[in-house]
Amino acid sequence: MELSLMPPEAPATSLLTARDARQAALVRQWGQGQRATIFFSLNVPGSDKSPAGAQALFDGVLRELNESFAGIVRLAQACDAFGPYAIMAVDVDPVTAKTRCIGLEMQSPAARLVDLDVYSPTGVQIDRGRLGFPPRRCFVCKHAAAECIRAERHRREEVIAKAHALLTHF
Repeated sequence: MELSLMPPEAPATSLLTARDARQAALVRQWGQGQRATIFFSLNVPGSDKSPAGAQALFDGVLRELNESFAGIVRLAQACDAFGPYAIMAVDVDPVTAKTRCIGLEMQSPAARLVDLDVYSPTGVQIDRGRLGFPPRRCFVCKHAAAECIRAERHRREEVIAKAHALLTHF
């Protein structure tokens, strides 16, 4: 399923509305009988959430998810101020689902832009640290991304340029 991406400049109110709508869509899925829920989106820094190659990366990861999880069910798919996202149900325990998703997130440099969050039927997020995996790395250096963001180690333009460079072959 092809989606058209939103215009590159989204006002802050659109981002807040999009964040709230995504959360509401996700919460509606919990407790519906699936063993695990996957929330898939792209993590593209900067105001342009739809640079060249983003849609191709998104579509490619959707195909890989379909190959990785037999019987995956797409519960919702949309595009908002943050770009495209999909909510899927899988009949796999959440820890196994997260382990497979981490594998997809680590398979190529461009997959660094992929965000695959996994939730239990009650809405508990299964995170990397809980499974013994290291935190996501910064786009620019080898430190944890969260550390670099908090410490403001890199210029915004540098981070955006590195992220966009990951999309060049798409």
